[in-house]
Amino acid sequence: MALSEAAAWAALPRRWGLTLPTGAVGGAHAGYRVYACRDGRVAVAALEPHFAAALCQAAGLGNSDMGAMFNPATREGISRFLAGQTCTEIDRLARDKDLPLHTMKN
Repeated sequence: MALSEAAAWAALPRRWGLTLPTGAVGGAHAGYRVYACRDGRVAVAALEPHFAAALCQAAGLGNSDMGAMFNPATREGISRFLAGQTCTEIDRLARDKDLPLHTMKN
């Protein structure tokens, strides 16, 4: 594979608009963001529907379909939930619920 082909493939999310602020990996998807927690930050990578549903369930949010993940209320609910947790609690949640979460302590 030529380097130009690899670069073109890696650039597809940008070409498709996914990295714009309204795109799934540009910050609009509630399951793909960095949130504050009680003693640091947590990177969330719950783009896939089963991860998004599990995250919403853990946060006590009802609707977790893909449309809901672009709803500001979902983002706010996840933010409130994570803000009340410590890195240790979030790490335990990630293990117990098989969630793609990565904590970073202050």
